[in-house]
Amino acid sequence: MLKAAWRDLQWRRKRFAITIVGTALVFAMSLLMSGLSNSFVVEIDHTLDTMAADRWITRADAAGAFSPGSFLLPADVALLTAPQPGVDDAAPVLFGNSTAETAPEDSSNEVVNVTLFGVVPLHVGAPTEVVEGTAELGGGEVVVPRSLGKHVGDTLRVAGTDLVVTGVVAEASLLAGTPTVTVTLEQAQQLLIGGQPLASMVVTAGVPELPDGYTAFTRDQARDDLMRPMQNPMQSIDFVKVLLWLVAALIVASVVYLTVLERSRDFAVFKATGVSNAAIGAGICLQAVVVAVLASVLGVGLALLLAPFFPMHVVISVGSMVTLPLLAVAVGIAAGLIGVVRTARVAPATAFGGP
Repeated sequence: MLKAAWRDLQWRRKRFAITIVGTALVFAMSLLMSGLSNSFVVEIDHTLDTMAADRWITRADAAGAFSPGSFLLPADVALLTAPQPGVDDAAPVLFGNSTAETAPEDSSNEVVNVTLFGVVPLHVGAPTEVVEGTAELGGGEVVVPRSLGKHVGDTLRVAGTDLVVTGVVAEASLLAGTPTVTVTLEQAQQLLIGGQPLASMVVTAGVPELPDGYTAFTRDQARDDLMRPMQNPMQSIDFVKVLLWLVAALIVASVVYLTVLERSRDFAVFKATGVSNAAIGAGICLQAVVVAVLASVLGVGLALLLAPFFPMHVVISVGSMVTLPLLAVAVGIAAGLIGVVRTARVAPATAFGGP
């Protein structure tokens, strides 16, 4: 029966080829959805890794390390950055959202949203690895991600102020691909809060002893705080991904079912010659699994091909690509069982009846 199923695949190759391509597109979209959801997590992890901090310290009334509306006064910063055992470095950071003009003096100027970090250069919290230029910062200077298309010496206008690009990092983004730019703490205070000498947090390399009125967030807690705005988008993407899997299963199942209907007389002949329902069902499931697995392999290739064309950075994990063929087998078996139910109703006497 398995050989007969394979011969039928060859005989109906055009139909199955169309099914494989259609299912592959659905699988590719599911992988791209997974990559989009994964990119939210990857960009946050990359940002926290770049900060190289062990603790994010704010006032005790702050909801989270990156929650807006809570600021540290200069006296707070002085207290929290004072030397103490077990802490190698401590520095204030100002965090906020702004806009940037990529080419302020050119007709190709584009306004983009950016996430702004104000840091103390060459201290904890500041970027240290650049692909172009230097991580050192001064007044009127900015470090940008490569996604902005800027180079050392270019001008970026942030919140109406022209800044000179002195460094370019490979990747830096938050909140679904919003570019992250880094300036000095004093520059960020001018751009975000009208020059007030405030900070959003103090980050430390090491675990400090805190006085009353302050709280320290671990890396996992800071990660959860940054992830909070992305929960609804991620759940929506996961919901769409489940729908795509259902569509893929229905495509394979419908083609298998139609094939079973067309081969009812064949199955009746098989039964009349002593072939069991289990053997016939195994052949049907084999066809469904072959179609689903080939579609999954093609889907992986299509996803990798289409990912660079997305406006957001799509991070398709190796785990997702390895899992897809396994899930495709499950889809194929589930689709094949629909055909098995239909063949079980075929009576052997049908083989000797009319059309």
